[in-house]
Amino acid sequence: MKAIGIHRHGDASQLVPLELPDPAPGPHQVRVRVIASSINPADVRARSPSPGPRRIERQLPLVLGYDVAGVVDAVGPGVEGFAVGDEVFGSPSLFGQGANAELAVIDGRTLARKPPALSHEEAACLSLAGVTAWECLARAQPAAGATVLITAGAGGVGHLMLQLARHLGLRAVATASRPASTALCRELGAAVVLDHAAQDVGQACRDLTGGAGVAAAFDNAGGSALDQALDAVAPMGTVVSIVPTPAPVADRLFMKAASLVYHVMGAASLWRLDPHAQGRALAAVAALAAQGHVRPVVSATYPVRDLAQAHRAIESARTVGKIAIRVEDGF
Repeated sequence: MKAIGIHRHGDASQLVPLELPDPAPGPHQVRVRVIASSINPADVRARSPSPGPRRIERQLPLVLGYDVAGVVDAVGPGVEGFAVGDEVFGSPSLFGQGANAELAVIDGRTLARKPPALSHEEAACLSLAGVTAWECLARAQPAAGATVLITAGAGGVGHLMLQLARHLGLRAVATASRPASTALCRELGAAVVLDHAAQDVGQACRDLTGGAGVAAAFDNAGGSALDQALDAVAPMGTVVSIVPTPAPVADRLFMKAASLVYHVMGAASLWRLDPHAQGRALAAVAALAAQGHVRPVVSATYPVRDLAQAHRAIESARTVGKIAIRVEDGF
């Protein structure tokens, strides 16, 4: 099969055409004829020359792409609920090969049917980021009506988290700095948008909540975004971070009896604690997408042959929403 991937870690120029054997589905796995994929920070970390705290070591040559949408073309033993010809979407395992290839093998327990209202590009952009947003909100468990802080509100995870927060009846405060990002946050349901580059986000959140702080704060970017989340969270509140920023935390949360929770998409499935957990979360997000409550913003679509260009775009940190990759007919 044709694919785009890396033989060695490095910058985006390391993404090159590959010819690989067609993968065969094993127990509980389905093979998907890939129509579309997407880019996440996980792709950049996997490709990067510096290991960092979040890069998982994988076998080379490595195909990236941890979102997939396409059509089932083979099923392995023990697969339930899917048959050849079904349109599906989901996320390949972060421990293995991705979906920037003609074929991808995925655990069927982590997949969901593609909502008919979404294109394959939109579905691919919804899987990893949508499950991350859903699971982060579930881990914090803010009560309906609570005020929450969503950093990087126009980003891949943040813009979906804003839509889910609106559906759950939460009062969302988002951070953004550029006019396009600010406008998107407001469009997607943010009650307030704070300029993280010019405002004291923690103080602004306390002002908005009568001095209390937000019930939950979501760090979607790391670095200064984590600082802002730690400052903004209320006593007994929860900070959920998807980026392991090295920072002194205990002295900032201890007297507030607040908690910091790290989250990785589909962790319960990834670590085999509950193989169906990721699929349940994705099915819940898919149902909301089918009902029109959540929809990914696809800011650009690249053919897979231009994957290096797409990587450079996401590394610029100036994109909003998600970047889709057209794999079918894209080589």
